[in-house]
Amino acid sequence: MRFSLTSRRVHAFTLIELLVVIAVIAVLIALLLPAVQAAREAARRAQCVNNLKQFGVAMHTYHSAQDTFPPAYITQVVNNAAAPETGPGWGWGVMLLSDLEQKSLYNAVNFSLQITDSGSITVRATSLSVFLCPSNVGVGPVVVRDGSGTVLDGDLSAGQYLASAGQLEPGEYPDSNNGVFYRNSRNGIRDITDGSSTTLMVGERSRNVADATWVGAIPTAQLCTNPNWPVQECGPACTMVVSHTGSASTGAIYVPNSKSSMVDDYWSFHRGGCNFLFCDGSVRFIKETVNPSIFSYLSTRAGGEVVGSDQF
Repeated sequence: MRFSLTSRRVHAFTLIELLVVIAVIAVLIALLLPAVQAAREAARRAQCVNNLKQFGVAMHTYHSAQDTFPPAYITQVVNNAAAPETGPGWGWGVMLLSDLEQKSLYNAVNFSLQITDSGSITVRATSLSVFLCPSNVGVGPVVVRDGSGTVLDGDLSAGQYLASAGQLEPGEYPDSNNGVFYRNSRNGIRDITDGSSTTLMVGERSRNVADATWVGAIPTAQLCTNPNWPVQECGPACTMVVSHTGSASTGAIYVPNSKSSMVDDYWSFHRGGCNFLFCDGSVRFIKETVNPSIFSYLSTRAGGEVVGSDQF
């Protein structure tokens, strides 16, 4: 019996073929990653919109019960901008806790105590996701210092949503601004004669510019822009809970995501602009290319400016 050995040729990838396959895979990955990142940002932006919509519902529920929107923050100082803050400083976010499904946390608030009091730690140190934009950078509590650098509090819960004080500098006009929210304010729908659909209520500020909080304004605190931000500026305690747009008649107007934004302006990591809640409860995305004057007009409650919904 004879056995014949048949030689079989083994096929394998050549080096050139292997390099081509690797190149094709690399190109596909390069095409896929931006799409994945865009999808993730779309989801984060949608969550941010949902947070603002919850604020809108809570604001109007509060209004139905009190016939007014909550103040930006409460203080014992009344109608005296030159007087120092005395607190307690609890902010608009605290006022809305019951209507944000945080009734037990609201019940833990002792409005007669300062925010920094040991008896207030449960409230001030509780982190709530509804006050945090998913696109934001930076985690952990806000460390609050006074003008000399002394730490006043190191466990303050962060937030990225600020109530609209109006056009004017919040620190210069703490209790007389032309927006809806300032210290001890009690503005309602009746006071928004410019129209609730064209008046800002709440907007975004990312931590890459400056910290903020939903808890309130701590007396004697000084809030400063992030050390890595190109514009270095410090503001008073009220800038922890409110922002403004600026006015051409009193100074510069800072549109959303302006590279010149300061401690009391609006900024987000959403590409091209910021999400804003309006006084009618709607949420809209305002582009950074918006006409500065139009953006400024949106922050007044009774300025008499005529703004069409197609202008922003």
